[in-house]
Amino acid sequence: MSTRRDILTPVGRLVAGSLYKGSDKNAEGQPRVVKTGPNAGQAAVQFYFALAIPKGPEQHWAQTAWGQIIYAAGASAFPQAHQSGAFAWKVKDGDSTVPNRKGKRPCDQEGHAGHWVLSFASGYAPKIYKDNGQTLLTQEDAVSLGDYVQVFGSVDGNNSQQQPGVFLNHSLVNFVAYGERIVTGPDATAVGFGVGVSLPPGASTTPPAGAFAPAATPTMPAMPA
Repeated sequence: MSTRRDILTPVGRLVAGSLYKGSDKNAEGQPRVVKTGPNAGQAAVQFYFALAIPKGPEQHWAQTAWGQIIYAAGASAFPQAHQSGAFAWKVKDGDSTVPNRKGKRPCDQEGHAGHWVLSFASGYAPKIYKDNGQTLLTQEDAVSLGDYVQVFGSVDGNNSQQQPGVFLNHSLVNFVAYGERIVTGPDATAVGFGVGVSLPPGASTTPPAGAFAPAATPTMPAMPA
């Protein structure tokens, strides 16, 4: 019996992943493959993004309207295993100080603190709209990390007895508002460029004689009186 349920999120902020670019590598950097079904073992691509939803007065995400849908799907799919602390709910506490497998604490990641963070994934890129679903956005990267959206998708058990949990699959995304951009990757000003560096013999901070130098910007001739 299917435990699949539709879910429509409140407005949240995109804080990780991409609406446009899929990945063929898993979290360990290994090639991603289909795990179950008739296509098991074949190469796969996953489109993942994380949505940060502001916390309210609730003490646990399962006390929210959207959280009740996720919890019901997990409990229905795994009547016993869903009570385990290791159950993969695909929802994390953005204020958590517990490091993930890469040593990063949720509370230190931009846009996480004060939010419940939902991890959506699918084998296909979501369809992206604006104007409450009336206008389809076809331009790539029209919506960026840091922007505010709503997500329509589904939640279901993952059919794994080794790592029981749920899948949060996205289907449609509605752009709501712009937000401060979130830039991923290393910070060029923080990696240590220039620290303890001495120029090797022959190096110069000014171009040598005869070397190419950009042409100066020409000045406009004075207008006659």
